[in-house]
Amino acid sequence: GPVIGKMESAVWTFLGIPYAAPPVGPLRWRPPIAPPPWRAPRDATKKGAACPQVTEGGFLRATSEDCLNLNVWAPMAARNTKLPVLVWIHGGAFFQGSGGDDFNDGARLATGAGMVVVTINYRLGPLGFLSHRALAREEGRAASPSFGLLDQRAALRWVQRNIAAFGGDPARVTIAGQSAGAWSVCTQLTAPGSRGLFSRAIIQSGACSDALYFEPGKAEKQGEALAAAVGCTGPGVLDCLRAQRADKLLAALPHKRSFILHPGVWWGPVIDGVELPRVPLTAMRAGDFAQVPLLIGWNRDEGVAHTVYLDTVTAADIADFVGDSFGETAIPSASARYSRLPPKQALTDIVTDGIFACGARRVARTFTAQGLPTYLYQWTHALDAPRPHSLGATHSIELFLLWANPFRDIVLSKREEPFSAMLMQTWGRFARSGDPSGDDLPWPRYASDSDPFLKLDLVSEPQAGLKRDECDFWDTLER
Repeated sequence: GPVIGKMESAVWTFLGIPYAAPPVGPLRWRPPIAPPPWRAPRDATKKGAACPQVTEGGFLRATSEDCLNLNVWAPMAARNTKLPVLVWIHGGAFFQGSGGDDFNDGARLATGAGMVVVTINYRLGPLGFLSHRALAREEGRAASPSFGLLDQRAALRWVQRNIAAFGGDPARVTIAGQSAGAWSVCTQLTAPGSRGLFSRAIIQSGACSDALYFEPGKAEKQGEALAAAVGCTGPGVLDCLRAQRADKLLAALPHKRSFILHPGVWWGPVIDGVELPRVPLTAMRAGDFAQVPLLIGWNRDEGVAHTVYLDTVTAADIADFVGDSFGETAIPSASARYSRLPPKQALTDIVTDGIFACGARRVARTFTAQGLPTYLYQWTHALDAPRPHSLGATHSIELFLLWANPFRDIVLSKREEPFSAMLMQTWGRFARSGDPSGDDLPWPRYASDSDPFLKLDLVSEPQAGLKRDECDFWDTLER
C-alpha cells in the first residue's frame, strides 16, 4: 500500500515500513510471510520497533516481536533517475542491534554516496536462530532453517519489488554488512534462495568460515538446552515455547563473555542443508554462490574490542577460543605461535588474525579464483574522539565515518570530515559500478600472488602483502 514519508536535507525518508507480517503467536519460528496490505496512506515518518534483544552497549531501543520493518533514504536526485541501492544488514553478534538505530540513519550516506540506502531489521538471538528437531519436523525438513536469515531474504525481495518507487534501481542492489551483518552477507551470497536479489556485496569485518556457523547437531543441542531452561519439554514443546515471553527466551541462556569465551552461548546461522546448504566458504570454493563483485576488509585492531573488557586472560581461555573457532587440533600450533605475547594480547591478536584478517584474505582469494572483481582493504584510522581512540582501529570503528552520525560524545573532527566524504563516495562508486576506484583513489583489484589492498586512513594508499606470514599460518589450520 501507499506510504507517506518526509523530506529532510534533500533526502526523502521513509521509516518503519513492514516487509513481512509480525512473527508472533503461531508465526514465531516460521518463515516470514507477506504483511497484510493496506489501502489508506501509511505513516512512514517514525521508525518501527527493533526486534527483541538483550540491551547492552548503551543503546536504548523500543523492541517488539512486530519488528520486521525497514527504512529507506532516497536523495532528491532519485526522483529523476534510477540510483544504485545499498541494503545494510546490521551487526550485533546475531543477538542485538537494529537497522533503525540513529547510528544507522542513512540520510548522510545516501547523499554522500549518491544512492538509495535501505536498513533492515531481522529476528535475533533465539527468536531468529533457534534450531530444534520439533521445528524441523514442523517444516518438514531434516533441520530447521535460521529464520533471521529468511527475514533478510524477505527484505531483499521487498527491495526488488518496491525500490523503483523510491528511485532505486533493482538491477544494482548491493548487500552490505558489518560484523554479524558481514557474516549475513556471506550466507546470502551462498543461499540458493537469495540468488538474483543483489548484484554486488560488501563484507566489513566478517568471515565466511568459522564457529559462527552452526552444524545442525550443535545447534539442536543448544535449542534443547534453551527449551529445558524455560521448562518446555515433551510432545508440546513448540506450543510451550511459543507461549513464553520473548524476554524470558532471550535470558534463558547466558551469552559468551565478550562474545568469544565460555561459559555461555552465541546464536548464528545454521547449516540446515537447504536454505544454507554448507559453510559459505566451502560453497564459494565450489563455485556455488552468487557471482558478483566483492569489496571486503577488516580493521587493524579488530580483537581489541573483543578483549578489552576481560579482566584476565589465561592460557586456558586461549585454548577455549581456538578450539571453539578452529578445532581442537589447532590449539597447540596457535598457542605456540602467539606464546611470546602476554595472554591478553595473544588472544587479541588471534582474534584479529585468525578470524578477521585471514578470513577476509581467504574470501578474497576464493572470489579472485572465480574471476570476480574483488577489492580488499585494511582500516587503520583510530577516531580522533577521545573515548574510542584508546582502542585503536578496532571493530566497528569505521561505521562512525561511513554513516557520519554523531553518537554520544563522538563527533567527527574537521580533518576526519573529508575522509568520511571520500569513504561514502567510494562505497557509492562500488554500488554503482562494482569498482570502488576513483581518480583520487586508485584501488587495486585483488590478486592472490601479491595480496594488494587499500589502506584506509586519513591518507589512503594501495599496499601489498599485509599479514602474509600470519595468514599462511592460519590457512594451515583450516578445518
